[in-house]
Amino acid sequence: MPVHVKVARAGQMYHWSRDWIMRQILAEKGAMSDERLRLEVALRMYGHEESVRSLIEKALCRVSD
Repeated sequence: MPVHVKVARAGQMYHWSRDWIMRQILAEKGAMSDERLRLEVALRMYGHEESVRSLIEKALCRVSD
């Protein structure tokens, strides 16, 4: 399989994963602003790293619902 096809598939899987997490968050927490949803998805995806979690949580504090 050519490299460009592998890269395209990886991008599709990333997009699919992000969308799945987004739907899961909306089902759990209900409607929210696009910015809050984007940060909630990022927290779910990258929150295992303490420094990244801290940055995302600070940004969440500044976002309106």
